[in-house]
Amino acid sequence: MVAFKSPKFKARFKQIEINMTAWEKSFADVMSKGIKQAATVWLNATVLLIIPVWSGASRATFLKLARAVSFPLTITGIQARSSNNPWAKGPSIGFQQSEGKLNLDRLKDGIATFTYETSLFHLVFNEYNNANDNPEAGRLFARLKEPGPYHFQKIGQDAFEDFARDAVVLPSPFKSLKFKSLRVG
Repeated sequence: MVAFKSPKFKARFKQIEINMTAWEKSFADVMSKGIKQAATVWLNATVLLIIPVWSGASRATFLKLARAVSFPLTITGIQARSSNNPWAKGPSIGFQQSEGKLNLDRLKDGIATFTYETSLFHLVFNEYNNANDNPEAGRLFARLKEPGPYHFQKIGQDAFEDFARDAVVLPSPFKSLKFKSLRVG
């Protein structure tokens, strides 16, 4: 009887693992910064370039979002000539009639958004209309130097989309890879 000795093989394998915790943190950082930058671009295009200042009420509707993303928005308006002038409190009226915030609670799902909304009548009216053409419907008591329609929502959307198309680059998953060597034999 002849005995054969089986040949020995040695092998080295590389096992790849993804450090999901590290990648998710990197992803969340990129998305958080990206949505803040996008909101800043949106605010710049809508508030600074489109919305005129009179009492400060319209611009003040953007303050909550501006604060959420550290956008330097200052409000200046007319000085009240009498204490019963309703526009003397323009910025506080605009601030009260608005919402603005970052929405980062769904980052794990890949979703980061910002929200702006207002119920300030004259801003909403001037978004779609020229109050000088219909002063009664717009509750206009003086001729506007910069009448609507503003279309700031469309202008802001275009600015946001231009930014979002190229500006945010997701982190590479390759930076979160771990390699382990396995020896066999």
